[in-house]
Amino acid sequence: MRIKCILIDDEPFALEILEDDLLDFKEVEVLGKFTNPHTALDFLHDNQVDLIFSDIQMPEMLGTDLLRNLKKPPLFIFTTAYQQYALEGFELNAIDYLMKPIRKERLAQAIEKVKNQMDLMAGQGTISSEDSITITVEYKKVKLLYNEILYIEGLKDYVKIHLKNRVHPVLTRSNLKGMENRLSEASFERIHNSYLVNKSQVTSFNKSSLFIGETELPIGKSYAEDLNL
Repeated sequence: MRIKCILIDDEPFALEILEDDLLDFKEVEVLGKFTNPHTALDFLHDNQVDLIFSDIQMPEMLGTDLLRNLKKPPLFIFTTAYQQYALEGFELNAIDYLMKPIRKERLAQAIEKVKNQMDLMAGQGTISSEDSITITVEYKKVKLLYNEILYIEGLKDYVKIHLKNRVHPVLTRSNLKGMENRLSEASFERIHNSYLVNKSQVTSFNKSSLFIGETELPIGKSYAEDLNL
């Protein structure tokens, strides 16, 4: 596997250090280094990369704004000395967030996340976007197939996605309404203020509750009349 990447930082010395550290990873190929995010955007217009390492606090453009300007962004790792940007990086689906000075072991962990995600995307490359949803789990973008999902549980600003053949659900930052809007109405249905179910996984139901295997979920009164399972 080759990971083609570019490095963006307004400090040339920081770029040199990061490039030097990346020499330890034979699978990583640095295609370019940029001190100006606008120049990097010009490069990305004509070249395809797998990964971007970007500083956040830059005078020409914030790294977070750079990511927002990309219609189809590659995997993204923020490198910064400012911890306060971590939550924003999470919300923008960055795969990792490295604090300067970057330790070699943390860089190795970040590269491993990139490799795992690229393997996942390669293995599911033939899956239609209409049959899957991509979420962020611990800074990694993860694609879930509809037929893996049993039901989704809302927890204020997060949701738990309960999956087949997994003991523990995955947690991602979203509210249930936002998740509902991203999923196919033909495949998923809201049954309660706190639950969204995969209709193909429902094994039985009545007016007040339904079962997915041995798991019983309540049906809210306001949802019961319009239920289409």
